[in-house]
Amino acid sequence: MNTNSIFGIMDFLIIGAGIYILYSWYLLMYKGEIKEGVLVSQGWAKKCKDLDGYRKFIGTKLLALAVVAFLSGGVCLYSDYVKPVPSSIYLGVTALFFIVLIWFITQTKKAQTQFFYS
Repeated sequence: MNTNSIFGIMDFLIIGAGIYILYSWYLLMYKGEIKEGVLVSQGWAKKCKDLDGYRKFIGTKLLALAVVAFLSGGVCLYSDYVKPVPSSIYLGVTALFFIVLIWFITQTKKAQTQFFYS
């Protein structure tokens, strides 16, 4: 891969997103805080009907997204700047990231209807 490509910038952003999502997971699981903007829209965090149920439902999913984002960004950065990995691995981790991201979005919408709406 070309190290001057836009993909390198995107990979840094994906790793950063993974770290931020991991921080959101920490806040949710250990401090009981719902990070607005990541899990719910602004103003919705205080409207949660069952915080413990929400934590159990979304916690592992949030951790999975963080790990996959960090892994995907790391593999792609390694390929961009250190040593090229086979295209199948590069595309595979990128596809895995987008599949997990779409799955997480659907689970977040499900959690919103279950734990926030009356």
